[in-house]
Amino acid sequence: MIALDQWIDSPQSEILGAVTTGNIWQFGVLYRQQKHIQEGINLYRVTEELETIIRILLKALE
Repeated sequence: MIALDQWIDSPQSEILGAVTTGNIWQFGVLYRQQKHIQEGINLYRVTEELETIIRILLKALE
C-alpha cells in the first residue's frame, strides 16, 4: 500500500490492501494523508465467509 501510494497520483484518501493465503483473507487500509495503516483484525475464510470477502472487494472498487 505504501509503494502504491507513492506510485499513483489519485485523489483517493484511502487505499485498501489485502493479504491472502488463498483460503484466508485479511484486509487493511492506508490513510494517505496521515500515512497511517490500520490493520484489520478479522480473518475471513473463503469456505465460510466468501460473501463478506466479495462485498469488501466490491466496496474497494467504488
